[in-house]
Amino acid sequence: MSIDDRLTTLDALWSVWAATGKGLADDDWRRPTRLEGWDLRALWAHSAGWPFGFSILVGRVTDAAPTHDTAAALLAEFNVPDGIANTTRDRVAEAGRDDANRYTVDQLVDQFATTGPQAIAQARGLGEATVDYFGRAVLPLGEAVSIGIVEATVHLLDVQRALGHTPDVPLAGLEHSADVLAHIAPPIDFVEAATGRASTDLFPVMS
Repeated sequence: MSIDDRLTTLDALWSVWAATGKGLADDDWRRPTRLEGWDLRALWAHSAGWPFGFSILVGRVTDAAPTHDTAAALLAEFNVPDGIANTTRDRVAEAGRDDANRYTVDQLVDQFATTGPQAIAQARGLGEATVDYFGRAVLPLGEAVSIGIVEATVHLLDVQRALGHTPDVPLAGLEHSADVLAHIAPPIDFVEAATGRASTDLFPVMS
């Protein structure tokens, strides 16, 4: 998938987020989610950090060589037992709850309706740039966009499940996320687990 295709996919995902948020009632924001300790508003606040963060990321173009060639390589590193996905889990959850209280619903929805699309428009002018990924890695811009697609897809499913909706996620987002997740897993373990030939502790490959 080209970088333009990835940006189009991310834009489609964030459009669903924006439309969903604009249609929620007050009680909906207090619904529990399948993420322990997070109601819908806290989950949304956490997810809204990605379009905001992307608006910063597009200003972090660098000439440095990539530290990771793919989104999957970086996410795999993040998700090892002592990786930041695990060591900062409690801090991230707390930040989501704090942001849910700090920002209004309109501000949280606007990250997907306005901030994100503006950053995507800026990213389209950068081409095959390389970016400093928040001081944690150097990535091709297209691979950073892939991480955004995975985050938007996985958490959109969380939102739709919390609302009791039948999952309705842009197909390109689902397919790209499935591809990235498959590449996080060790290939032999993934193939054997997926075909029922081995029972492993492979899943989840990302939390």
